[in-house]
Order: sequence, then C-alpha cells, then structure tokens
Amino acid sequence: MLIIGERINGTRKSIREAIEKKDKDFIKKEIKKQIECGANYIDLNAGIGKGKEREKEDIKWLIKCLYEIGDIPVCIDSSDPDVIDFGLSLIKNSDKMINSINGEKVKIERLLPVIEKYPESKIICLTMDENGIPSDYKKRVEIAENLIKILNKLGVKNENIFVDCLVEPVSVNTQNGIIFLNALKEVKKLNVKTTCGLSNVSFGLPNRKIVNKYFLALCIYEGLDSAIIDPTIPDIREAICVAELLTGKDEFCINFIKNVRNCNF
Repeated sequence: MLIIGERINGTRKSIREAIEKKDKDFIKKEIKKQIECGANYIDLNAGIGKGKEREKEDIKWLIKCLYEIGDIPVCIDSSDPDVIDFGLSLIKNSDKMINSINGEKVKIERLLPVIEKYPESKIICLTMDENGIPSDYKKRVEIAENLIKILNKLGVKNENIFVDCLVEPVSVNTQNGIIFLNALKEVKKLNVKTTCGLSNVSFGLPNRKIVNKYFLALCIYEGLDSAIIDPTIPDIREAICVAELLTGKDEFCINFIKNVRNCNF
C-alpha cells in the first residue's frame, strides 16, 4: 500500500511555526522520520493563511528542504491551482502527485489546465461537488465516474487516478464508516486507485489511534490502495502490515516477519 505522509501541513501548529521561522532542521527531521517509517510520498501543504504569493514562497522553501534530503516523490497539496502549478514546476522527480481535484465545476475548470501540463502526475480525486460531501455513497461513486472521464480525456491513465471517497467522523454519524466502505467497494470496480484521509474517521473521539488502526484494517480488506496518514505512529504501521498479511498481499509473510524482527511496531 502506498503511504502518503501527512505531517508537513501548515495547518499543524508546529509545522506552521517552522515555516514561519524557516526552521529547515525541523522540517527535514519531520520528512526523514516519515520516510524512515515507510512513506512513499511526502505531502507538502504550505498554507498558513497568508495569501497565494506567500504560499508559493513557502512551498518553494519546503521543496528545497526536501531535496536536500534526497529525490523523494512529492504530493503537492493546495486549494489553489496556481500554487499547485508552481509547486509541480519545481519538482524534479517524474513521480509526483496532485492533491486534489473534486466535482465542483469551478474548481475543475481552474485545475484542468494544470493537469493538462502534467498528465503523467498522479491525481487525488475527492468525491464531493457544489453540494458538499454526499451522504449517499452512490452519489460519491457518480462523482468519481465523472472525474475519471474528465481526466481520461486529458490523457491521465486510470493507474494514476486516486479516488478519495472521503472519510467523515463517526462521532457525527455512526454510519460514516460504512458509507465510506461501501463507496470504496464500488469505486474499486472502476479500475482506478483509491486513497483517503484516514484520521478523519476518529475526529472528536477519545483514543483516536485505536479507531484509526482498526478502520485502516477494514479499508485495506476492501482494497484501499493508499492512505494519507502519519506513518510514524506504530499502530498505523502495525495495521498496514497485519492487514496486508491477512489479505494475501504479503507473500510468504516476508514483510510481516521483517517488521517484527526490526521492532517496527
């Protein structure tokens, strides 16, 4: 399973402070920690609420920090297409990801020219539109189908499309977990990849790590291909490893045995 490391996000207090102070050592430590714990991509979100030009400046600085460590695959995360375009132009690695597009017509129109410039990029597609996140999982699948058609016309291959069926907190509605899983099962039939922001499921609950851990295992069982997560949490690494073992994705149990020997959880 692909792991998209979520820790470099300007909405987190420690990251926001590091960006504002240009604390390169702190950011590099956060990146290294995620890579060492199995992250395949590093999600970079430089949004600290100070406008587009500042966000561009900060995303450039974050990318520079990352490349001082190595040629690591990047997921550019922004609500502004101009920032995404600028960030992608700075990435040397051909293996890059855009986070994200959704079913809102205005946002589609704004982001499509960027995607057209980088059709080889992996694209995260959120199953929401002008009306927000549908409570009906079938509607989420409809949005996914429409986005897939649009991206295919631009030359984006199905293998590079990652549909996020949008995890919502079970503390708000105890059916939110099953709604996501039902949408995930149907989207898997569309021959594309899937992902999710996993930790949303436990928002508002105590001991969130337990909820996240077991929900991730359920998602892997239903075929989840990737997740935007914090890989430094041992429970998360454990859930991935054991779930892949029990669903036949770890041939000869090699990965599980290696992780146990290395005390990775």
